[in-house]
Amino acid sequence: MKNWNMLVLLLAPWFTFSLFGGEAFRRFLPTATFSSLVISLISELSKSRKWWKVKKPIFPGLSTDITFVFGLFFTINLWVFKLTYKRVWLYIITNVFADFLFAYPITTLAEKFKIYKMVRMKRKHLFYLSLFVALLNYLYQFIVVEPLRENTNKKTTH
Repeated sequence: MKNWNMLVLLLAPWFTFSLFGGEAFRRFLPTATFSSLVISLISELSKSRKWWKVKKPIFPGLSTDITFVFGLFFTINLWVFKLTYKRVWLYIITNVFADFLFAYPITTLAEKFKIYKMVRMKRKHLFYLSLFVALLNYLYQFIVVEPLRENTNKKTTH
């Protein structure tokens, strides 16, 4: 298989969920799914705007590369929420650090290993876009998911 590295990037992060815990997984799964949808929509926009190009996608016909959206990005998103949620400053600092790593050194490595290539989007814009998505994720968890979760918990305790 010529794109075995993409398959590893998709599947390997999922093995960390054995350490995650079922309750935390259920709590943050809606936000990780929402975030994957947002990233998928951004990927669709990226295709027409030529922001970046994935070199060897698992499914070449899709604009969204599932390797990132449902592999590493999805998994990191869940872990960041588990480790930082309700400590907003820690969430912000963690995302600034992670998004900086993604936009600069990780993107450099990805280009070197011919995984993806930035085309019309500058790395600083990728960084800002990643921070924006992190903000959307937090707002979604706080405004949509947590109130629904609290209502569900109230109904099951009565």
